[in-house]
Amino acid sequence: MGRTYRFGLLGHPVKHSLSPVMHAASFQALGLKAEYACFDVPPGELAARLEACRQEGFNGLNVTIPHKEAVVPLMASLDPTARLYGAVNTVRIDAKGFAGFNTDATGFLTDLKESRGVTPEGLRVLIVGCGGAGRALATACAREGAAEIGVADLYPSKAEILAEEIAERLPDAVSQVTVLSGEPEVWALYGRESDLIVHCTSAGLHAGDVSPIPAAAFHEGQLLYDLVYTARVTPTMRAARAAGADALNGAGMLVHQGAAAFTIWTGLAADTKAMRAALEAKIYASEAAGS
Repeated sequence: MGRTYRFGLLGHPVKHSLSPVMHAASFQALGLKAEYACFDVPPGELAARLEACRQEGFNGLNVTIPHKEAVVPLMASLDPTARLYGAVNTVRIDAKGFAGFNTDATGFLTDLKESRGVTPEGLRVLIVGCGGAGRALATACAREGAAEIGVADLYPSKAEILAEEIAERLPDAVSQVTVLSGEPEVWALYGRESDLIVHCTSAGLHAGDVSPIPAAAFHEGQLLYDLVYTARVTPTMRAARAAGADALNGAGMLVHQGAAAFTIWTGLAADTKAMRAALEAKIYASEAAGS
């Protein structure tokens, strides 16, 4: 009998996650015996859940909102990606304990290039949302040579900390990093002059959510990348397209960051075509059921 793998996702909430669907498709395509479970973990229970997964024989975990930063000090070791981006979304579990990695940035950059032939180099970029994913993607844009980066959050202190981290970790970066206030009207002014807007908040995951980025931020010739992937067209994408901007959801990033995590866990290459097909089929079915 072949090896059986155990993987999982830690977050709060996780009910919306489509990671089990896409990973299951890859497991089947590769002929692997594997399972992928979701654990809804309130912030105060993160350390206990990590240890329980280790004792239960899990090989690896993904980490999502709101734990990507909180999990960092719980790691026995950190990959350079986790140190650079200040957040962990992938945990490998072995005899040495927990090793933390960040595959968000590679997932984002890979999808941006594959889907639109775009890189951040030379662009004016607006990042809205400075949590774990926003931190990683803002830093990735600076590393890739973005000309200017505006960082925005409803809590301006988070944007200030992020700007300081980028300056410290990438002292040779050419990017000019601007900390914006917590007023969406200010984001709109910066967005009007931006080539790429990256939405990194959870707005859009739930029915009735609206775009946190004002419609005035968008214009023709611009690209919006929305990390929300549970709808083919998110509220923020709808606002961007209404203004003539191009827009992508985060499905491609989810696939590529998940594939990178799978390789970290197993040393094997995931089947990204099977993952993307399963993800899109699930999104379509969910929308059809709700219509």
